[in-house]
Amino acid sequence: MRHVVITGGTRGIGLGLVREFLHRGFNVSFCGSADSTVMRAMSVLSEKWPVKKFRGVVCDVTNQDELLNLWNFSTKIFGSVDIWINNAGISNFLAPFNEIGHGPLSRLVDVNIKGPMYGTHLAFNKMLEQEKGFIYNTGGLGSDGRMVKGMTPYGSSKRAVQYFTLAFAREIKNDSPVKVGLLMPGMVITDMLLEPLRRGDYNSKKLRRIYNLLAGEVDTVAPVLAEKMLNNNRNAAVISFSSPLKMFFKVPGRLLSGRDIVSDKL
Repeated sequence: MRHVVITGGTRGIGLGLVREFLHRGFNVSFCGSADSTVMRAMSVLSEKWPVKKFRGVVCDVTNQDELLNLWNFSTKIFGSVDIWINNAGISNFLAPFNEIGHGPLSRLVDVNIKGPMYGTHLAFNKMLEQEKGFIYNTGGLGSDGRMVKGMTPYGSSKRAVQYFTLAFAREIKNDSPVKVGLLMPGMVITDMLLEPLRRGDYNSKKLRRIYNLLAGEVDTVAPVLAEKMLNNNRNAAVISFSSPLKMFFKVPGRLLSGRDIVSDKL
């Protein structure tokens, strides 16, 4: 039975991917940053799947010892890891860059940049030992260079994730049994995305319009990403939910329909 590990798997697109791989018969290990969030996710998942198919672990992805514990714990239960997804990430509250405190900035850089680097470093070397595996890092707003006012720290971190992932992929030998790729879910309606709207942060009204035009939903995005990952055998692959061209053609219809996927989730 194949095995997937997903960091940041207790909510949002991470939890969506946990569900999708369980649906496809995989064993899934995932982590969250707090015991309460991990237990909540375990409870929700156990309503549909037997607990023997999944495990949740508390893990701070900025702590290399805790990442090693995630690997050791999950492989002890489910064996070798076929896919490792560095998905854990946080956002900044919407504000001009100069108004954001040093503490939140430092934590965002640690989680969003150091986290994928530490996770990739660990998983790649462990996968070399098992002689197989795929590693995917999750991109986001900013990966493709798009800019949104008030999201400078988050967008910068995701730009860094894209660069790191594809740059490291170029360093990997052609005959390596371990491959690295980038996940591009696009804009997805999650708690992290909605939190600035719930607080009424700077620029939140404009952001709400953008979400209604461009954002997808977890239950739509996760199956597509999972299918594309399972069909991929290339190093340096960029796994996208939807191309910019397809999204461009969707916008006029969404404008005319008055699409509003935000209000029901606030």
